[in-house]
Parts: sequence; C-alpha cells; structure tokens
Amino acid sequence: MKSAVKLHPYIYNLLIEKDFDEFGAVHLRDALLKITDEYADVTEARKFVHRQLLRLEALGFVHKIENSGGRSRNVYKKTESFHSTTFVPRKLPKNSRLVAIPEKVTPPVSEVDLFLVDLMKEKVVHEAKLAVILSEIEEYQSLMERFPSRKRCFMDLYLQAKNQSAALLGRVAALSKVLGQHNNEHCVC
Repeated sequence: MKSAVKLHPYIYNLLIEKDFDEFGAVHLRDALLKITDEYADVTEARKFVHRQLLRLEALGFVHKIENSGGRSRNVYKKTESFHSTTFVPRKLPKNSRLVAIPEKVTPPVSEVDLFLVDLMKEKVVHEAKLAVILSEIEEYQSLMERFPSRKRCFMDLYLQAKNQSAALLGRVAALSKVLGQHNNEHCVC
C-alpha cells in the first residue's frame, strides 16, 4: 500500500477540496488569496504557487499544457498519477517563510480608558459647536457693521450667541483640565 503524499494545506484545499483540474498559476494564485489572508502581497502568493506547481510537476502529479498562442500563460492539468494517489494536508512548518499579516488584537479596554475616550469625544463635539457659534458671532458683527440701521434686529441674536459661546468655552476648558490632570497624575476618581 502506498503512503499518502503530503500537500501544503492551501494547495490541498484548492486541488483536492475545491477540485481544480485544469488551471493556470494566476488562477490558482487568485483562488489562494481568496481563501487566506496569510500573504502580505500578491507577489509572495505568486512565488508560493509557482514553487508548489514546480514540486507537483517534478513529482508527476501535474503537467504543463503548452499554450500555442502568442502569450506564454501555462495551464496545468492533473495527471492520472494525481488521481490515483492519496493526498493529505500537512501541517505548516514553524519556520515557514510565509509573511503573515498580523492580526489586529485589541487589548482589553479599562473603565478609565472608556472614560477618557468619552471625555475626548465630548470635548471634540463642544469644540465643533464652539467654532460654529464663533462664526455666527462674526457674521452678526459683520451684519451690524454693514447695516447699522438694523443693528437692533441683530443684537438679541448676537448676545445669545455670545452667551452660548461662553458656556461652550467653559465646557471645553473644564474637559481640557480634566483630561490634562488625568494625563499628568493618572487620577482615579
């Protein structure tokens, strides 16, 4: 009884599980990129597929169908030897040359971090509102200068905007002080 031939798990998936029978290296590479995020770029995936195809061709499991067209895109086909052999996926070696894309690991978020994030968001919102109100104040001042006879119409709106800007400025200042104090002392309230 013949022993099973070990294939790289990705090649095993494509050639055995997905049952590619006649394929080009580019087609195999694209299918590989769809089943794994383990390759940092297309070039690494192409090199990997090329090495695997050369190995399979040397072992007699696939053969190249020469393309008679002008372009040299080779198509590979499984041989009878491939169909009569038992294949198993092998484990990835620890010293694999594959460049893995690191997974984004999110560290656990503490209550203090959430508190600071909330305060920062709140400060940004108040700063944005303050910027709008300050533009509004500038516009009221401009209107009062351009239309002095209508100054009374704009005065109430101008005073409301000034009071609103003072309140927002106070909020921004308070949040800035709390965030500054936390960064300096790491206070736990």
